[in-house]
Amino acid sequence: MKSPPIIAALAFIAFLPPSFAEQSLDAKAYAQQIVSSHGGAEKLLRIVKFSETYYMGGDLTKKGTDRTSIIQAPTLWYVGKTERVSKSGKGSVCQDIWMWTLVPLTDPNTKLEIVPDITTDGKLAHGLKVSGTIEPSITAFFDASTQDLVRIDWRGQIFTFSNPVEVDGTRVPSKCVLEGKDGKERIRTELRSIERLHELPADLPKP
Repeated sequence: MKSPPIIAALAFIAFLPPSFAEQSLDAKAYAQQIVSSHGGAEKLLRIVKFSETYYMGGDLTKKGTDRTSIIQAPTLWYVGKTERVSKSGKGSVCQDIWMWTLVPLTDPNTKLEIVPDITTDGKLAHGLKVSGTIEPSITAFFDASTQDLVRIDWRGQIFTFSNPVEVDGTRVPSKCVLEGKDGKERIRTELRSIERLHELPADLPKP
């Protein structure tokens, strides 16, 4: 016969609220909730120009590198007049940035799956595994309170995002720290300006 303390403990556990991943919330419904909290699908950034300062190796004592990019993710990424995706021959070179825009969450070919919660920077974050349109799949985590993107796990690397800013009716993180497969910081970047474009500038070369 179980002792009263054990019975009480079992009763307490039985009435604990289930974790986010254990709930019956549909992954697609959660994705729609995220998109809605960022202004809706029509407000997400599809062509974007941004200027950034980035630091290699996490050494903030050295001078950062300034760079301006124009991106139509996931297929086009211009730095100056150079298109990085076609030059690298890697179609995945800006899929992480595509996830940053949240647009993959609206693509009908994207497959979504709820994954277990994590805690990042002391805050609860809900997770979605995103595949189909992104391969290998990305696991993206969103602040449980604000729905802002706070982390991406992809190709054995971790992208940690912070400082979300408003951009023409939507919201995107403006800071990112990338940790490599060895757990060491590879790059830290801060976006100094972010601008929505409605079309690619005519003077950019075709890939």
